[in-house]
Amino acid sequence: MKSGHPGIHLKSMVTLALPILLMTIMNSSARTAEDSVEVITYPYVVNNVNKMSPMPNGYHFELWKQPAGTVKMTIPNEEAQFTVEWSNINNFVTRVGLKFDETKKHDEIGTFTADLAFQSSGVQGNGLAYYGIYGWTVDTLRVKEDSTVEYSLVEFYVMEDWDNWRPQAGVGDHVLLGNITVDGAEYEVIKRQMQTQPSIKGTASFPQVFSIRKQPRSSGSVSISEHFKQWEKLGIKLGYLYEVKIKVESYSENNSSSGSCKVTKGVIKVNGQIPVGTVRERNVASHDNFPLFTGNNTSKACCTLVSLTGEKVRSLTLDPLKSPVFSTDNVAPGMYYLCIPGKGVAPTTRTIIVK
Repeated sequence: MKSGHPGIHLKSMVTLALPILLMTIMNSSARTAEDSVEVITYPYVVNNVNKMSPMPNGYHFELWKQPAGTVKMTIPNEEAQFTVEWSNINNFVTRVGLKFDETKKHDEIGTFTADLAFQSSGVQGNGLAYYGIYGWTVDTLRVKEDSTVEYSLVEFYVMEDWDNWRPQAGVGDHVLLGNITVDGAEYEVIKRQMQTQPSIKGTASFPQVFSIRKQPRSSGSVSISEHFKQWEKLGIKLGYLYEVKIKVESYSENNSSSGSCKVTKGVIKVNGQIPVGTVRERNVASHDNFPLFTGNNTSKACCTLVSLTGEKVRSLTLDPLKSPVFSTDNVAPGMYYLCIPGKGVAPTTRTIIVK
């Protein structure tokens, strides 16, 4: 991948705090927030645009591409499965998996594993493709006493399979760090130092690290944390986790790569579980002077949780006669708008703080 993008972060358990910092925006402001909401329904198709979003099942997807060619990603919201089709592209990365808030390193979060299976058409034209596990770690620059600089901004790959070409030691600036054995198979660990290239933190210099399976396969279980540990033994300095995802990538220097791939099985777990949480709000319906539902609306209603950029994050069907319970899976800590429908009056928008 030549680049990456920041976005909404996954937090395994979040607390939706109400009572809330209140912002009552009536009439036009509330309508503007609701009008700008993008409704995401699944299966969801991302067609040739850069896009990322949390998913209802606790995972997170992203499509990133450089100009030239077309890419279509279809996400069914079934595990971390997805399908991607591309034509005459330069470079794209599609991925689904876990997103984090950049506050913990992998061993502070837990043990990562994955089960995956994919069906690839191969690459037509002059291009390559990578299939496997992908992600980034982040950190600030550290200047040691001897004035050398360590980067914990790392782009990482566990390549289970590939088409046409894969990183090779001695080719360009690819360096072999060693060979490791994970899940009973041998992998080459190769490092490449990127200089002033696009990253999830803007233009930066950072290492790419690849675990490349010597006997490629299209399905199986991957002990991701074991790769992390082996890389660190070989001198790779991993920072705070940004993401761990199942990915499909293709690149062509002359914009001629075409193909398709379907991830038919995709599960990423931490300590044997998909990190998903359900949060109960406290006293939402009777918040002092600010009832959840306005007007005479006493029926169930669909409220909308909206990001500050106007993107729909979650639809919430709430009953005014009950203590509301709804999931905030994959919602990053921060401030959001809760658009509350009214009956006979304008809708209300409140600020929501997710901790």
